[in-house]
Amino acid sequence: MIQRRQLLQAGACTAVIGMPALALAQTKYRAEYRLSLVVGAGTNWHFAAERFANLVREKTQGRLNFKLYPGSSLVQGQQDRELTALRQGVIDILVGTTVNWSGTVKDFALFNLPGLMPNDHAVDAVLASDALNKDFYEVIRRSGMEPLASGEYGPIQLINAKRRVAVPNDIKGLKIRVVATPMQQQIMSAMHANPTTMTFADAQPALASGAIDGLTLTLEQFVAYKLSSLGQKHIAYWNQSNELIHFLVANPVWKTWSDQDQKLVREAAQVAGKELTRRVRETVATNEQMVAKQGVDIYKPTAQEQALWNGATREVYQRWKQQINAPLVSKFEQVVAQAMQS
Repeated sequence: MIQRRQLLQAGACTAVIGMPALALAQTKYRAEYRLSLVVGAGTNWHFAAERFANLVREKTQGRLNFKLYPGSSLVQGQQDRELTALRQGVIDILVGTTVNWSGTVKDFALFNLPGLMPNDHAVDAVLASDALNKDFYEVIRRSGMEPLASGEYGPIQLINAKRRVAVPNDIKGLKIRVVATPMQQQIMSAMHANPTTMTFADAQPALASGAIDGLTLTLEQFVAYKLSSLGQKHIAYWNQSNELIHFLVANPVWKTWSDQDQKLVREAAQVAGKELTRRVRETVATNEQMVAKQGVDIYKPTAQEQALWNGATREVYQRWKQQINAPLVSKFEQVVAQAMQS
C-alpha cells in the first residue's frame, strides 16, 4: 500500500513537471484585471483602451480579461493618484499620459514641455525613436510598470468661453483649468492667465456655471463632451502641447503572466497604439466641421503669432528641462530637430 501511494505521488509530480509553462501560469491568473483611464466613452483615448482590452481577450483566448474603469474612478477621479494606486495594487493596468503621474516621477513631465512635439511629423519621429522606446521606457520600468506601446494623444488646444485667442496676451485674466502640475500652472501664469486646478469631473459644472472660463483639451474631447453646450465657443490652435498615450502594466502583475501571454499582450497594445494615432488624425477634419456648425470659432495662428506663443512659453520650457532630466530631454529634442529637417 505504501509503495503504491509513493508511486502515485511520484507520478503526480512528474505530471506537474511536464505541464507546459502556460498551464502553470494560468493557475496564478485572476479572473479580471483593473484598467484605469481618465476619459470616458466617445473619445479616441477610451476607444484605444477598449480596443486593447478586446484584443487581449481574443489573443489569449479569454485567459486575460481587462475591465475598464474610466474617469479615474478607482481613485475617485483624481488622475494624479493613479500611479500611487497602481503601486498599492488597486490598479493593474494604465492607459494614459505620464504627465498625470509626474508629481510622483518627475521625468514623466517630459511630454508636457510646451512645444516639444509641434506637429504630427515630430510625433511620428518620437514614436519610432530609441529616446522613447529605450530611454523613456526604462524610466517607466523603474517606476514600477512595464511599457508596452504608445500612441498619439493629439494636440491639446486652448479653449475658452470669453473671446478669440490669437496671441498669448489674449488670455490675460482668464480662469483656465489645467492639470494639477506646477508646469501647467506656470505656463498659464507666464501669459498672465489665472490657472485653476481641478479634476475634469469638477471642471464640467465649473464651465457651465462660469466659475472658470476655459481649459485645455483635444478637439475630439471638445466634441465628445459637448463643451459648446457649456458655453465654450473659442478654440485656439496654440501648438504648445501634444501628449502620448502609453499602455502600461504593473510590474508585479506582468511577472505573473507567461512569456507567451506577455508577447500577446504587447502585440495587442502595439496594434491599439497605432490605431489610436490613426484615429486621432482622421477625426480632425470631421470634428472641425462639426464644431463650426455649432458656432464655435477655431483660430489658427499665423507664423508671426505662433512665434509669440513659442516665445511666451520658452522660459518655462528651459526651467523645466533642467528640473525634469536635461540629458533625456535633449535626446528627444534631437529626434524632433532631425524630423523637422527631413
